[in-house]
Order: sequence, then C-alpha cells, then structure tokens
Amino acid sequence: MTTTEPHAQEEGPQRSVYLGVIIWSDDPDVEPTVIADRNPVTLARSLALTIHEMLADTNLYVGATEFLQEQPPPQDWARPEDVDDWLEALREATPYPSYSFHQVPVTGGVDGTNHTAVNRHLQHALHDREQALAADTDATSQAPASSRAAPGSAGWG
Repeated sequence: MTTTEPHAQEEGPQRSVYLGVIIWSDDPDVEPTVIADRNPVTLARSLALTIHEMLADTNLYVGATEFLQEQPPPQDWARPEDVDDWLEALREATPYPSYSFHQVPVTGGVDGTNHTAVNRHLQHALHDREQALAADTDATSQAPASSRAAPGSAGWG
C-alpha cells in the first residue's frame, strides 16, 4: 500500500498553525483577542463563538441584540459554511468587532517553532491591521459629522 502525498502530510509534524485575531474596537488600549488552532475550521468556529458570546453578554455594541436575533444562533451552525456566513454577516453589519485569519508557518527551533518567522509574520499582520485602521479613521474623519457613527456606537446601524 502506498501513501498519498496529502495523507503523508497529515501524519507528519504540523507545518503551520492558524491564528484568529479579534479587534474589539478602534481604541488602542483595548487588547485584541488571539485564538490559535491547528485546524482552520475549528478556529473559525471558536472565533465566531467568542464574538457571539461577547455580543450576547454585553451592551457594548449598539445594535448587537438585533444582529443576533436576525442571524442563526451557534446551535444552528451545522456546517463550516454556516459559520462563514455568520462571520460575513457580522463583517457587513459593523466595523467592530472585526476579525482576521492568519496561517503561520511552524518549523525549526528547540520547541519546533521558528520564532523569527512567527514574529515577523505577526509584526507584518499587526502593521497591516494598523494601516487598515488608520485608513478607516482617515476616511471617517473626512466624512461630514452627520454621516459619522455616534461615539460608542461601534458602527451598528
């Protein structure tokens, strides 16, 4: 019996880890939440559940209750596509909380981690996110005051 290439990769050491980053607001003092998993499908579900719990447990986001009532609850997320659909609906509904996914290579080092590559990847991801937030802030500050979201509204309509 021969081993197929994809099967051989599954049995070998994990070549990458998947990170999900949740940015809760545009306040630089609010730390993001980072979730890691070896499986991207499991990671997406964990990230969506974390966001869902935060939206359900707090009144920080105006319109969150309505959003949660309009979207299927976690117990109805039977397929990975259901999670994807929920996350995309969130992305369309509001700028915060926002999320991103990253695949980080994991090789080398005493503990199996190439720390230089991981640190470089995370710094690059952070820089990209900061640039995106800066661009969003610039676009918002140039909009007329009447079209900007009220402070604390987190962009919910």
